[in-house]
Amino acid sequence: MKIVLATPLYPPDIAEPAPYAKELATRLAKTDEVIIVTYGHIPEDVDGVRMRAVSKQRPLPFRLIAYTFALLRTARDADILYMQNGPSVELPVAIASFFRRTPIVMRIGDEAAHTYARTRPQLQAIERFALRRAKEVVTDSPDPRPEILPFRDHPVAELDAFERSWETHIAGLRETFRALCHV
Repeated sequence: MKIVLATPLYPPDIAEPAPYAKELATRLAKTDEVIIVTYGHIPEDVDGVRMRAVSKQRPLPFRLIAYTFALLRTARDADILYMQNGPSVELPVAIASFFRRTPIVMRIGDEAAHTYARTRPQLQAIERFALRRAKEVVTDSPDPRPEILPFRDHPVAELDAFERSWETHIAGLRETFRALCHV
C-alpha cells in the first residue's frame, strides 16, 4: 500500500504532531510505501521513507501552493492520504484528494490547532472542508513515549504499554486503510 502522510510539523519540530508523524512513518514503512510531505528545512530521515519538504521561509500563499503541488505529485498513485490536522495541510490535502481521487484519513491530534481553528472563521471553514472530504477521522493517539532518565530505573512497564498502544493504533489504521482501499 502507498501511504502519503501529510503533516504540518515533523522533527526537528517538537510539538505533538511531529514525533507522532515520525513514529508512525517508521512503523508503517516496515510493510508499506510511505512518503511524508511536510513543511521544514531539514526534516529528520526515517529509513525506508521518502520525504518531501516545503520551505517554511516562503510567504504563506506561495507555501500553500508549493505544498499543494508537492501533494499532487506525490499522491499520483497513492492509496491513502493520511493527514494531520492544521489549516496549512488541510486545504492542500483536500485539493489534492479532489484531483487525485485518493481517500483521506484525517487525524485530529493537534488539539491546539483544532481549538485555534474554532476561533477563526476562515480556519474553521478550511477544517470543515477537509473534514467533509475525509472518509475517516481518527482522534485516538498512542501513549506518549516514556522518558528514560539517568539514575532512575528503566521504565519497563511504561515502555511495554507504549509499544502495545502503538501496535493497537497501527492495527486500527491498517484496518481503516484496507477498508477504504479495498486492498
